[in-house]
Amino acid sequence: MQLIPKTSMYNAKPNFAGIRLAKSTNCIKNVETSIDLYEITKKDKAFLKQLRESVNVKELMPSEKITRQEYDRWQEMLNLALDKADSQDRKCVIAATNNKPCGIITYLPGKNKYYIDCICTWPVETGKKVTLAGQTLFKQMFSDFLSGKANIIDLTAILNGPFSTVSKYMKLGFKQIGGENYLVAMRTNRENTKQTMAELNKIITTTPSNEKEQVNLLNKLEL
Repeated sequence: MQLIPKTSMYNAKPNFAGIRLAKSTNCIKNVETSIDLYEITKKDKAFLKQLRESVNVKELMPSEKITRQEYDRWQEMLNLALDKADSQDRKCVIAATNNKPCGIITYLPGKNKYYIDCICTWPVETGKKVTLAGQTLFKQMFSDFLSGKANIIDLTAILNGPFSTVSKYMKLGFKQIGGENYLVAMRTNRENTKQTMAELNKIITTTPSNEKEQVNLLNKLEL
């Protein structure tokens, strides 16, 4: 991840704040990974811009198996999540490991239905994915969904990215309901989500944070 120097504008009283939601841990093959989750509560364009500029997926995950088009699509997904995060009606959660951002999910919560705009994860070390980063973000979103009365979660999966998103989402309880032009409409419901959460709880331990005060993520996280 590229390091972008903080200029004096970031030393002023911050108008950006995030709330630490939880710490999640998973242990795969005797390797434990801790992931902190933060909700963006004020959409500070300076932070979102800096995060956008600090992540270059091609440099972080070099591979001869990934085409240029697939890299471009991956980068587009990150940009879409960041663009939507700037909307007042969205919720956005940032995942970070060792104080380095490794994922983002942006979604529109509704009374009857949730819609996931985009979820995107990336390595924090060259060539090394962060274990279960995507599932950890989904688990947090599912928890939010189940705390209300909405019954449906919709999303749109892409077919021309570097990874098989459709199969990943199907493992999380989503089913195909339509689509065209490299896009697949998918949906899950409340009952399926409860079952998925039970499975995620077996591999990801989440400890909600008792911290209510906001933190300046420009100082907290390494970009």
